[in-house]
Amino acid sequence: MASKATTSPDRSWMETPPLSPTIRHLNGELLAHMPWLDKISSPLRGLVHKVFGQPGQVSYKIKDILNGVWLGHAVHPVFVTIPLGSWSASTLLDIVWLADEDDGIARGADLTLWLGIAGAAASAVTGLSNWVDTDGAEQRMGMLHALLNTGILSLDVVSAILRLTGQRRTAITLASSAYALSLYSAYLGGELSYSSGIGVNHVAWEGGSDDFVAVMDEAALEPGKLTRVDVVGIPAVVVRDGKAIYAMAATCSHLAGPLDEGRLENGIVYCPWHNSGFRLCDGSVANSPAIYAQPTFAVRIRNGKIELRRLEHA
Repeated sequence: MASKATTSPDRSWMETPPLSPTIRHLNGELLAHMPWLDKISSPLRGLVHKVFGQPGQVSYKIKDILNGVWLGHAVHPVFVTIPLGSWSASTLLDIVWLADEDDGIARGADLTLWLGIAGAAASAVTGLSNWVDTDGAEQRMGMLHALLNTGILSLDVVSAILRLTGQRRTAITLASSAYALSLYSAYLGGELSYSSGIGVNHVAWEGGSDDFVAVMDEAALEPGKLTRVDVVGIPAVVVRDGKAIYAMAATCSHLAGPLDEGRLENGIVYCPWHNSGFRLCDGSVANSPAIYAQPTFAVRIRNGKIELRRLEHA
C-alpha cells in the first residue's frame, strides 16, 4: 500500500520533521519556521571556531577538555543534571514555602537555586563546545536550546537577587517561569542527543569478526593512502605507514564521517567532516570533536592478502 505524500516538494527530507509522535512533529515544524536562528548561529559558530583555533594549538586543548576527550565520554550531560536537579528541588521548596513561609525552607530553596545557576554556567560552556561542530537542522535546534537556556539562566539570576532583597514572591514567579521553560529546553536537548545522535558513539553498533578476514591484496595497498575496505559488512580504513600496516573503523565515532576520505598527518587520521583526529597506532582520540576512540583491527599478511580481525569493543 502506497503512503500518502504530505511533505512540501521544495523541502529536503533533512528538513522534514517526523510525522509522529505529535510533539516531535510540532517541534520540527516550529524549527522549520525559525530560519532567523541560522543568522545568529552562523556568525557565532565562526567566532567560536576562531577562539578554539586548530588541532595542535593550545587553545584547541581547551576544547578537547570541554568536549570530554580526557573522560572518553561527553562532559555536557554530566553538568546538565546539576541545574535540572537543583531547580526541581528549588521549585518544590518554593511551593512548600508558600504554604507556611518557613525560613529554613526558604534558605534551602535559595541554596539549590544558586547551585543550579553554577551548574548551568558549566553546562553552557560544555554545550557550546559540542554545538559548534553541528550542522543544518541540529545546529538550528541547538541554537534555540542555547537561547532558551540563556533566558532561563537570566531569570534565575534575577530571582536569586530578588530573594536577597526580600522580594521572594516575585522571585518565585520568575523562577517558576524559568523552570517551565527549562522543561521544553531539556526536551530539545534530548532530541539532539537521542534523536539526532549528537554526542553519542557512532560506531557503537558496528560489529566485526572474531576471525581474520581477507580484505584486499597487499600489493594493491599504496603507501600513505587511506584505503576503505569491507570486513564482513563493517567498513574499515587501511593504511601502510612505513613498513607497518594499520587498520581502524572507517566510520568516525563523532558524526559518522568517512575517515577514508580524510587525511593522514604525522600518524594521525583526520576526519574530513569536522577534523576529529585519531592516532593510527591504536585508534585513540588525538583531538576533538570526537571523544570516543576508533575500534582497531589486528592486521596480518597471508598468501599475499591483507587480513583483519577486530580487536576491541567500541
